[in-house]
Amino acid sequence: MARSANHPRGSNRSQKRVTVMVNSGSIPMTEKGAARGVATLDNSGKVPSSQMGMPSAVEQALAAVNGRIDTIQLTPGPRGDSGQKGDKGDAGILGATGPAAATFIGNVTITETLLVSLSLGMKRVTKALAGVALSDKLIAVPNGAPSAGCEVINAYPSSAGNVSIGYFVPALGIGATYSIPVSIYRMN
Repeated sequence: MARSANHPRGSNRSQKRVTVMVNSGSIPMTEKGAARGVATLDNSGKVPSSQMGMPSAVEQALAAVNGRIDTIQLTPGPRGDSGQKGDKGDAGILGATGPAAATFIGNVTITETLLVSLSLGMKRVTKALAGVALSDKLIAVPNGAPSAGCEVINAYPSSAGNVSIGYFVPALGIGATYSIPVSIYRMN
Protein backbone atom coordinates (compact mmCIF):
# COMPACT_ATOMS: atom_id res chain seq x y z
CA MET A 1 0.00 0.00 0.00
CA ALA A 2 1.10 3.41 -0.76
CA ARG A 3 1.42 5.96 1.96
CA SER A 4 -0.69 9.06 1.83
CA ALA A 5 1.32 12.18 1.43
CA ASN A 6 -1.30 14.21 3.32
CA HIS A 7 -0.96 12.25 6.54
CA PRO A 8 1.80 13.51 8.88
CA ARG A 9 3.24 10.02 9.22
CA GLY A 10 2.39 9.09 5.77
CA SER A 11 0.48 6.04 7.00
CA ASN A 12 -1.93 3.91 5.05
CA ARG A 13 -4.78 4.72 7.38
CA SER A 14 -7.94 5.86 5.74
CA GLN A 15 -8.86 9.48 6.07
CA LYS A 16 -12.06 10.18 8.01
CA ARG A 17 -14.01 13.24 7.35
CA VAL A 18 -15.89 14.75 10.28
CA THR A 19 -18.96 16.71 9.46
CA VAL A 20 -20.45 18.99 12.10
CA MET A 21 -24.15 19.34 11.76
CA VAL A 22 -25.64 22.55 13.15
CA ASN A 23 -29.14 22.19 14.51
CA SER A 24 -31.44 24.81 13.12
CA GLY A 25 -32.64 25.70 16.69
CA SER A 26 -29.21 26.77 17.99
CA ILE A 27 -28.02 30.35 18.18
CA PRO A 28 -25.18 31.22 15.83
CA MET A 29 -22.03 32.55 17.50
CA THR A 30 -22.42 35.88 15.78
CA GLU A 31 -25.85 36.48 17.34
CA LYS A 32 -26.24 37.66 20.92
CA GLY A 33 -28.98 36.23 23.02
CA ALA A 34 -29.91 33.82 25.74
CA ALA A 35 -30.41 30.10 25.42
CA ARG A 36 -33.21 28.58 27.47
CA GLY A 37 -33.44 30.89 30.50
CA VAL A 38 -29.81 31.95 30.77
CA ALA A 39 -29.70 35.74 30.82
CA THR A 40 -26.97 37.71 29.12
CA LEU A 41 -25.64 41.16 29.87
CA ASP A 42 -25.98 44.18 27.64
CA ASN A 43 -23.17 46.63 26.85
CA SER A 44 -23.62 48.37 30.22
CA GLY A 45 -23.18 45.09 32.12
CA LYS A 46 -26.84 44.77 33.16
CA VAL A 47 -29.47 42.19 32.31
CA PRO A 48 -31.82 43.78 29.74
CA SER A 49 -35.40 44.20 30.95
CA SER A 50 -36.59 42.28 27.89
CA GLN A 51 -34.95 39.17 29.39
CA MET A 52 -36.65 39.61 32.74
CA GLY A 53 -39.72 37.44 33.03
CA MET A 54 -41.72 39.62 35.41
CA PRO A 55 -41.13 43.02 37.00
CA SER A 56 -39.83 42.84 40.56
CA ALA A 57 -41.95 43.82 43.55
CA VAL A 58 -39.89 47.00 43.94
CA GLU A 59 -40.44 47.92 40.29
CA GLN A 60 -44.17 47.27 40.67
CA ALA A 61 -44.36 49.45 43.79
CA LEU A 62 -42.38 52.25 42.14
CA ALA A 63 -44.57 52.10 39.05
CA ALA A 64 -47.67 52.39 41.24
CA VAL A 65 -46.44 55.65 42.78
CA ASN A 66 -44.71 57.04 39.69
CA GLY A 67 -41.24 56.37 41.11
CA ARG A 68 -41.75 58.42 44.30
CA ILE A 69 -40.70 56.35 47.32
CA ASP A 70 -41.87 59.01 49.79
CA THR A 71 -45.50 58.49 48.76
CA ILE A 72 -45.54 54.80 49.72
CA GLN A 73 -47.32 54.51 53.06
CA LEU A 74 -46.10 51.78 55.32
CA THR A 75 -48.66 50.67 57.86
CA PRO A 76 -47.77 48.28 60.67
CA GLY A 77 -49.65 45.03 60.98
CA PRO A 78 -51.72 44.02 63.99
CA ARG A 79 -49.89 43.61 67.29
CA GLY A 80 -49.27 40.02 68.32
CA ASP A 81 -50.02 38.38 71.64
CA SER A 82 -47.72 39.06 74.58
CA GLY A 83 -45.53 36.27 75.88
CA GLN A 84 -45.82 34.75 79.32
CA LYS A 85 -44.26 36.56 82.25
CA GLY A 86 -41.07 34.97 83.53
CA ASP A 87 -40.58 33.77 87.08
CA LYS A 88 -39.13 36.26 89.52
CA GLY A 89 -35.52 35.32 90.12
CA ASP A 90 -33.26 35.83 93.10
CA ALA A 91 -32.27 39.39 93.87
CA GLY A 92 -28.96 40.31 92.27
CA ILE A 93 -26.62 43.21 92.86
CA LEU A 94 -29.42 45.69 92.19
CA GLY A 95 -31.99 43.71 94.18
CA ALA A 96 -32.64 43.47 97.89
CA THR A 97 -29.69 43.83 100.23
CA GLY A 98 -28.14 40.51 101.14
CA PRO A 99 -26.08 39.68 104.22
CA ALA A 100 -23.19 42.00 105.05
CA ALA A 101 -19.76 40.94 103.83
CA ALA A 102 -18.14 41.97 107.12
CA THR A 103 -19.14 42.70 110.71
CA PHE A 104 -17.72 45.66 112.63
CA ILE A 105 -15.73 44.60 115.71
CA GLY A 106 -14.28 47.88 116.99
CA ASN A 107 -11.90 50.82 116.60
CA VAL A 108 -8.25 51.10 117.65
CA THR A 109 -5.74 53.92 117.25
CA ILE A 110 -2.08 53.39 116.53
CA THR A 111 0.02 56.23 117.99
CA GLU A 112 3.70 56.60 118.66
CA THR A 113 6.16 59.33 119.59
CA LEU A 114 9.62 58.39 118.37
CA LEU A 115 12.58 58.36 120.71
CA VAL A 116 14.94 57.54 117.84
CA SER A 117 14.87 58.25 114.10
CA LEU A 118 12.78 55.89 112.00
CA SER A 119 13.45 54.90 108.41
CA LEU A 120 10.47 54.40 106.19
CA GLY A 121 8.99 50.94 106.12
CA MET A 122 6.38 48.57 107.46
CA LYS A 123 5.71 48.18 111.16
CA ARG A 124 3.37 45.94 113.14
CA VAL A 125 1.63 46.58 116.46
CA THR A 126 -0.66 44.39 118.60
CA LYS A 127 -3.74 46.01 120.11
CA ALA A 128 -6.34 44.55 122.52
CA LEU A 129 -9.81 44.33 120.98
CA ALA A 130 -12.69 42.46 122.61
CA GLY A 131 -14.58 40.11 120.29
CA VAL A 132 -11.61 38.98 118.20
CA ALA A 133 -11.32 35.19 117.89
CA LEU A 134 -8.17 33.41 116.73
CA SER A 135 -10.06 31.94 113.74
CA ASP A 136 -11.35 35.34 112.48
CA LYS A 137 -10.42 36.74 109.07
CA LEU A 138 -9.97 40.47 109.67
CA ILE A 139 -10.03 43.64 107.59
CA ALA A 140 -8.30 46.84 108.76
CA VAL A 141 -9.73 50.09 107.36
CA PRO A 142 -8.51 53.62 108.16
CA ASN A 143 -11.10 55.40 110.29
CA GLY A 144 -10.34 59.02 109.47
CA ALA A 145 -7.22 60.60 108.04
CA PRO A 146 -3.95 59.01 109.21
CA SER A 147 -0.83 61.13 109.71
CA ALA A 148 0.88 62.14 106.45
CA GLY A 149 2.60 59.20 104.76
CA CYS A 150 1.07 56.56 107.08
CA GLU A 151 -1.05 53.73 105.67
CA VAL A 152 -2.85 50.69 107.13
CA ILE A 153 -1.88 47.47 105.33
CA ASN A 154 -3.52 44.46 107.02
CA ALA A 155 -4.75 42.88 110.26
CA TYR A 156 -4.96 39.38 111.73
CA PRO A 157 -5.76 37.99 115.19
CA SER A 158 -2.57 37.38 117.19
CA SER A 159 -4.60 35.69 119.95
CA ALA A 160 -8.16 35.74 121.27
CA GLY A 161 -8.98 39.36 122.11
CA ASN A 162 -5.86 40.77 120.37
CA VAL A 163 -5.31 42.00 116.81
CA SER A 164 -1.98 42.49 115.01
CA ILE A 165 -2.09 45.45 112.60
CA GLY A 166 0.46 46.02 109.86
CA TYR A 167 1.02 49.62 108.76
CA PHE A 168 3.46 51.75 106.79
CA VAL A 169 5.18 54.89 108.09
CA PRO A 170 7.48 57.35 106.32
CA ALA A 171 10.97 58.31 107.51
CA LEU A 172 10.57 60.28 110.75
CA GLY A 173 13.01 62.04 113.07
CA ILE A 174 13.43 61.98 116.86
CA GLY A 175 10.39 63.34 118.68
CA ALA A 176 8.03 62.89 115.69
CA THR A 177 4.52 61.65 116.44
CA TYR A 178 2.07 59.81 114.19
CA SER A 179 -1.48 58.60 114.67
CA ILE A 180 -3.53 56.14 112.59
CA PRO A 181 -7.20 55.56 113.56
CA VAL A 182 -8.28 52.06 112.41
CA SER A 183 -11.61 50.21 112.26
CA ILE A 184 -11.45 46.40 112.45
CA TYR A 185 -14.04 44.19 110.69
CA ARG A 186 -14.57 40.43 110.70
CA MET A 187 -15.26 38.90 107.27
CA ASN A 188 -18.53 36.94 107.21
